Amino acid sequence: MISAATLPLFMRFVAFPCLPFAFCLDVPPSTCSNPGAIIGDIFKRGTCRDLHRHRIANKPATPSDPSRAQPSARPTISHRTSNETTMCRPSQNPIKPPLRLLLTQESFNATLPAKDDSNKLLQHSPYRYGLGGPDSMSTMLTVSIKVLLLFTLEHVVRLIIQKVSHIDPILHVERNRHILARHLAVDFGSLAICGFIAVKNRHTVCGELITHMKSWGKSDSMSDEETERRVFTYHPASQQMMVWFFAYQVKNMYDTIYWNDGIEFVIHHIFAGAAAWGGMFPGCCHFYALFYFGFSELSTAILCLLANFDDQFGVVGLEKVFPKTKIVLGALFVSSFIVCRCIMWPFVTHHFFKDTKKALASTHPLAASRKNFLHLLRFCCFGLSLIQFFFVAMIIQTGKEELAKLMS
Repeated sequence: MISAATLPLFMRFVAFPCLPFAFCLDVPPSTCSNPGAIIGDIFKRGTCRDLHRHRIANKPATPSDPSRAQPSARPTISHRTSNETTMCRPSQNPIKPPLRLLLTQESFNATLPAKDDSNKLLQHSPYRYGLGGPDSMSTMLTVSIKVLLLFTLEHVVRLIIQKVSHIDPILHVERNRHILARHLAVDFGSLAICGFIAVKNRHTVCGELITHMKSWGKSDSMSDEETERRVFTYHPASQQMMVWFFAYQVKNMYDTIYWNDGIEFVIHHIFAGAAAWGGMFPGCCHFYALFYFGFSELSTAILCLLANFDDQFGVVGLEKVFPKTKIVLGALFVSSFIVCRCIMWPFVTHHFFKDTKKALASTHPLAASRKNFLHLLRFCCFGLSLIQFFFVAMIIQTGKEELAKLMS
């Protein structure tokens, strides 16, 4: 019982703060016959719904309410208005995922619940949650760390080259050491990592594509019924690889501007970086990302080593110091380019355009928020496919010039 001395304190600190709950339920405070029990129930259960249930269960029977004459053991709530539902329902906002550093492939595993009917995160927040992997904030943190790692690795390789500069006077020039460190540590190192991730996970991500390719298109592994799965399924390995590729494009953009490589390289890095980031957020085509950001870049990794011997972008006179190395790298590049860009690229691109066309007309829940990016991917892939023909012409012309030098 509440004494007369404690009644003012009770009204000030307990009863008055509970008035919003009573108004929320449209319950006059005067009808609360047992306020102590109601307050205890509030602290025990913590919802307005339980307060409303308590009020109904203890409401005395009246002639106008014959249903309350025999209260049931499990009272039910009826005649709830929309205002009561809106004001008393707990918040449906999703819990923000913790900010974390993504270092292993396991850290890229799907983080969202398999069933998300209440919030539809993948449909309505694709630029935050992508296809269900780590959120964009954790990805940005990881990209920043990887970019810093590339700067550090470049500096370490530069110091190593300086230590062994006694091999040839050409290494005494500081600019030459910077160029070698850039092509070895940043370009080759980053693309080699992407290629390694692609080769390691080839069977778990795009095994049916490889099977279809080995059979020269005669197998039924690339069926049309699996189009939506190939376009909208999340793969941790693809996400991990695109994080590395995007970080590399950020560092490569800095190097391109610093060394004044040309506007064409700036445009290339912008589109390549946009394709990699879009593959993560809003996220799509992880099935094909393994080829375009992994397998196809193996030939580019060898080209980055070969670029050290170029008179414009490399070290002038390096081919005279290591003539056999240049020949071996040239042969490896031509072979890998023919396999990755001339044979595999058209085959994969054919299925990519086929699947993305069907995905644009799909009624899949994830299709609507990703249609603009699918159009951008198709445009970029078409432009890169045209560039392959120019690369083939350049390779043929360069090959003729190198053969002429060898013959002379």
